[in-house]
Amino acid sequence: MFDYFKNHKIILSIILFLLGVPFAFFGIDFYFKGRDSIDQVASVGGTPISAREFSEALQQRQEQLRRAMGGKVDQAMLDSPEVRQAVLSQLIDERVAYNSASKAGIAVTNAELQEIIASIPAFRENNGAGAFSRQLYQAALRQRNMSEAGFEALLRRDLIANRSRAALAETAFTPTALADRVYRIRSQQREVSQAAFTPDQMRAKINVTPAEAQAYYDQHKDQFKLPEQVKVEYVVLSLEGIQRRIEVAPEQLKQYFDEHRAQFQTPEERQARHILVSVSQGATPEQKAKAKERAEKLLAEAKQAPKNFAELARKNSEDPGSAAEGGDLGFFPRGRMAKPFDDAVFSMKAGEIVGPIETQFGYHIIQLEAIKPSTGPNFEQAKAQVEADLRKGEAGRRFAEAAEAFSNLVYEQPDSLQPVVEQFKLELQKSDWVTREGSNDAPLLNNPKLLTALFSDESIKDHRNTAAIEVAPNLLVSARVTEHRSAKERPFAEVQADVTRQLTEEKARKLAQEAGEAALANLKQGKAEGLSWSGAQMVSREQRANLGPDAAQAVFSADTSKLPAYAGVVNPDGTYTIYRISRVIEAQAVDPTQRKTLASQIDQAIGAETAAASLASQKQKFEVRVNPKALEKTTS
Repeated sequence: MFDYFKNHKIILSIILFLLGVPFAFFGIDFYFKGRDSIDQVASVGGTPISAREFSEALQQRQEQLRRAMGGKVDQAMLDSPEVRQAVLSQLIDERVAYNSASKAGIAVTNAELQEIIASIPAFRENNGAGAFSRQLYQAALRQRNMSEAGFEALLRRDLIANRSRAALAETAFTPTALADRVYRIRSQQREVSQAAFTPDQMRAKINVTPAEAQAYYDQHKDQFKLPEQVKVEYVVLSLEGIQRRIEVAPEQLKQYFDEHRAQFQTPEERQARHILVSVSQGATPEQKAKAKERAEKLLAEAKQAPKNFAELARKNSEDPGSAAEGGDLGFFPRGRMAKPFDDAVFSMKAGEIVGPIETQFGYHIIQLEAIKPSTGPNFEQAKAQVEADLRKGEAGRRFAEAAEAFSNLVYEQPDSLQPVVEQFKLELQKSDWVTREGSNDAPLLNNPKLLTALFSDESIKDHRNTAAIEVAPNLLVSARVTEHRSAKERPFAEVQADVTRQLTEEKARKLAQEAGEAALANLKQGKAEGLSWSGAQMVSREQRANLGPDAAQAVFSADTSKLPAYAGVVNPDGTYTIYRISRVIEAQAVDPTQRKTLASQIDQAIGAETAAASLASQKQKFEVRVNPKALEKTTS
């Protein structure tokens, strides 16, 4: 009850996702009422998936892919039909799950939704430790262009869909015999040694003739082209740069500290125990009176023997989260608990017992255990932080103003960046050659949107400034092409050495694989190969030593009914490795703790499969329509 998010981690992750993605929501009607078909990418059972919703989900997926690849990724790949279709499929799956859950009667009440929202740290005072603040709630949503109705509707939808998935996942059950079998398979050990056939060993045998190199070049000319390149000059407007130039007067520091003293201090916390006599929602007056009477008796008993309060709570409290701990709720700040409970605790003296206190959960008998006073630095101790906060706040305001003016100026005077350099006192920076894949020397230019703008006709032919593009949070860049080189073929004579090296490498890899496969075939037939084997090592599916995923798969897939057994794998560097399995050791006993953990993991996997199968079945019950034209990428 008092540790809602501890037991609802999926819900918390959904909320954090919603707050972390800058979607532009327009209220509940946007999601649940029909719109013109041209604005719909798809519909599920008559519920639309809008073009804007698809666009925002696509941007989120592209950003995930970009981060996973370290930022060096072709924008065309990120906007490929495969990626766009995957995003749409996910949106359709989510809508099917929601529609099915709603049809099954799964719901989230307004009270539950309010309790969840009120518990989100981003919406609470004192850095999440204080009471819920509607001002913080509204400000956080405004910052992400969300309306309250839109956020709450989307949150309710995701909670309902996830309740349905969780219910399916919890139906999985793994028999002990199956868990034991999987445990023994995972714990089996195999003694392995290896012999390698490397491309290095083969290069001495290869002689690439000029004619072969010429033929290879003719077939692979695109690999040896010089890519299209540009040199650019660019300017950067950043929050950090503005913040460095801000000066704060000493009197401002003291005034700010006095006005915001609470945010530099740790709020007072109190430790309490309680005994709950629960009252269900919809209880009759008679039932409530009976519960209150019982609470009053417990109050009298607690006051007679205050030292026995913990034991009394263990035996009588109906709060499953704290009864076993003697009703102990630990230390908490003001605003964490239900208001009547909170008001009572923060008006008590240490050791005092009060009650019955009525909340939506029932009647509470409360004992105050201890008080931890508010602590915090004095002005001199907090001075550096005060100055940083003031600079940051002022910089945010100035950056917002400057960003608009910066964007307007690079657009209104497109033939030069000098006006923004002079107005905002910025440095005009210059790059070396940049390709469509970016630049190693100027990482700020590697933003896909900026690269697309730089290689547009407007930039290359007309030498116009690009728009001000946000390449990172609070960091705008505008650039202008100063030189351009078209992609061009390099003559064979210029690249012959590169061609020869590449062809030699391909042949060496091929010879290594052929030699390894021939040796493996002979070994499996019982023929000695005279190979140089490495020292033997014991490996298991869980402890693979230096075996990569493909090697481990090959080793543990090998038939070991007759030893030694052999398996072979081509490695990414072109080496062909043969693995000799000389001994197999089976697990002798099953560890009960590990069996339990393994059974839980299998349950999760089966639950996920069950949920996926259920989703596939549910899809057949809803008419899914896709608008191919709305799904196509635009050229604007």
